[in-house]
Amino acid sequence: MQHKLAKHAKHQMLTLSETLKEQKSIMIRTDSMSRSDSGSASAGLAFDKMHGLGNDFVVVLLDDLLPFQSLTEALKKGIDPLSALAKRLCDRNFGIGADGLIVGYSLKNTPAIDAGILNALGAGYAIGAKCDIGWIYINSDGSYSAMCGNGLRCLGLWALRKKLVASNRILVSTKAGVQEILVEDESKITVDMGKPILQTELIPLNTPKAASFVQGELNSPDFEFKATCVSMGNPHVIIFDAPQAQDSLSEMKFSDSLKKLSILVQQHKLFPEGVNVEWCRAVCRNEVHSLIYERGCGATLACASGAAAVVVAGVLEGRIDRKAKIRLPGGYLSIEWAQSDEHVHMSGPAATSFSGSIGFDALDSILSLGGQSVSKEIFCS
Repeated sequence: MQHKLAKHAKHQMLTLSETLKEQKSIMIRTDSMSRSDSGSASAGLAFDKMHGLGNDFVVVLLDDLLPFQSLTEALKKGIDPLSALAKRLCDRNFGIGADGLIVGYSLKNTPAIDAGILNALGAGYAIGAKCDIGWIYINSDGSYSAMCGNGLRCLGLWALRKKLVASNRILVSTKAGVQEILVEDESKITVDMGKPILQTELIPLNTPKAASFVQGELNSPDFEFKATCVSMGNPHVIIFDAPQAQDSLSEMKFSDSLKKLSILVQQHKLFPEGVNVEWCRAVCRNEVHSLIYERGCGATLACASGAAAVVVAGVLEGRIDRKAKIRLPGGYLSIEWAQSDEHVHMSGPAATSFSGSIGFDALDSILSLGGQSVSKEIFCS
């Protein structure tokens, strides 16, 4: 039995190896002219630094990564190269600096990204998806997330500008399911984030069987709160009117003590996969002020999935209406939890801060998990 498994594993590895080799050859042939025309071939891997209300991302095209031998070698060895890449590029001292890395790819263009590669990168959800584009999202600490609303707005604007899509209405394949983006202009991009998940086992929560967790007890030796838990493809715990958060909410800035408390909440046994923590104050029926401590990157200027979760929780607790503005340190997001289909719609801006390229040597060093610093190999424009 072991011999058969080993033989099967060897066959799979050879298949992936051959797939990567062929994919690399195709990408080099088909992209060489466009890369040369743009100057990216001589400078390195092209990237765009984008943000949604200050929640910032490094955005790259998967097709441009595949020709790098270090990436293909890592995949053949079963090593995750994108986690290492995200940690290096998102480092604010030695990299470009960002809350997360977005790797986008077309699901319409020919040649399409091979299924073997998508599986190897943990993006098997995109195989056969009837969508325009797909993405892989990695937090700055190298962990993966199925959902990032601000990132999706940036992705939609980026894909439209890169001509990866033909329409301003874009279907995206994500690990959390198909998401629809409507790009009206840079100042208004709307994402249909689907239905919120309220079932405790799906959020997920470590709790005895219960239909939902609304104003439930969240207690430990360090704190006692009433909280509501929601998943928007990623888990959120929403806490209204906590005394420990009032000064920070007044200043719209995390204090050191609130950061430490947020980490303690994230580490609570209720959350087996960690959690995004939302500290909130409803100022009226259609406006909430919120500070969000994200799983994977900490205190952030904005978190759109968090803003969506805040509205869902606020409605469930009877504090706000289904359509509300959420004030975050980076600005306002408009959220509507539609009564007709229970979908949550989030609207806000996205912008490109700058563009540049990453030197080939630096990128190879990172992808082979041996890089120390990319700062000297990044060229911005």
